[in-house]
Amino acid sequence: MTKNTWTLIAVAVVLAALYVFQFADLRGRPRIQINVSSRPFMPNAGPDDVLPILFGFDRDLAITALRVTPLSLLTNRTAGSPEPKPVWQLRAKAASEPVRGFRYGDPIGQTEVVSGPEKLIPAIGYRLEIEAGKLQGSVDFVPQAALSPGN
Repeated sequence: MTKNTWTLIAVAVVLAALYVFQFADLRGRPRIQINVSSRPFMPNAGPDDVLPILFGFDRDLAITALRVTPLSLLTNRTAGSPEPKPVWQLRAKAASEPVRGFRYGDPIGQTEVVSGPEKLIPAIGYRLEIEAGKLQGSVDFVPQAALSPGN
């Protein structure tokens, strides 16, 4: 084979490797798929209450850490500023029971409360970050105001 043939083969191999590296997501840790939903039934809701928020996963997970933080605190951070204070934070005491989902503020298996849960504010964005062993995931959500009947 000629030198040009070897060069073309080398270029093809490099391009194929770059394609696989870029689109196969081999670089990062495995991610958790998180679904967020609200349940629109709160008969005795006050004007500043939010609809119950449910989080669901693509598989059963033994949660080792959980944190909910307002997006405004995350996006307005400057270099050297302290870590933003979460409105709800949990940490696993021991091997937690695997769960498929949970409701904001509810206890989850063998986790201990580090802070919160504080009352969420309607129309303010929050980020949920979860760790389950090597897996991690996050999702942004905005709670909706719960309007009681007659308001």
